[in-house]
Amino acid sequence: MGPKPRFNDPLEASSYFHPIGTNPYQHLRKRLVEQIIAQGYDYDTLTEIPVDWSNDQDTNGHISNPVYGRYASTGNVRLFESFASTIGDISREMLSGKEIGPLLKGYHYDLKRPASYPDAVIVGNRLSKLLADRYFTTTTIWSLRQQCVVAELRGWIVFVDPATGRPVDLVEKGEPYATLWKHIEEKVERANTLLGKWNTEHRPREKL
Repeated sequence: MGPKPRFNDPLEASSYFHPIGTNPYQHLRKRLVEQIIAQGYDYDTLTEIPVDWSNDQDTNGHISNPVYGRYASTGNVRLFESFASTIGDISREMLSGKEIGPLLKGYHYDLKRPASYPDAVIVGNRLSKLLADRYFTTTTIWSLRQQCVVAELRGWIVFVDPATGRPVDLVEKGEPYATLWKHIEEKVERANTLLGKWNTEHRPREKL
C-alpha cells in the first residue's frame, strides 16, 4: 500500500467526478494500475467506478456490502464484452440471453477493509483456471485513495445454453465457441504466468 494522498479541500477530494482537467487521482491511478497488471489482471477490461455519496454508502459512512457486488458485476460484464473481439456480433446475442453465454454460478465474497466517499474504485478480473464449460476468476476491487484491495470475489462462470439450461462444452460445440475457449485459455495462461512472477518477486521476508 502506498502513502495516502492529501487533498487541499473536499472538492479536490471528489475531483474524479470532473470530466476535464488534471486531478490528484491521475497519479494514484497510474501507480495502482501498474501493480494490478503486474499481478496478472486483465488490462483491457479494467473498470473504474466513482463512489457515489448518496447511493453507495451505509449509515456508517462506508461502502455497503451489496454495492461491492454491483461493482464486481460491472467488471464482469466488461470482461464478457471483450469476447466480441473473438466471436464478433454473436456476442450481442450472448449477452442478451439468446445464445450460449456466461452465467455466474457462484462466488466467495471477502471484504478486506472499509472504503468510503470520496473515492473511486478499480475493478479487475484475473482468470485462473479453465475447464470445457467454465472458467474460474478472481474479481478484485481496489480503492484509489487507499491504494489497496478493499474487496475480493472468487468464483466461476459457466457457459449455458439458454434453450436447455445446461452447461455447454465450448470446444465440442464448434465455432465460434472453440475459438472463444482458446481465447480464454490464453488469458488464463498469461494471468498465471504474471501472478507466479509477482509472487516470486514479492515473497514476504522471513522473520529472524
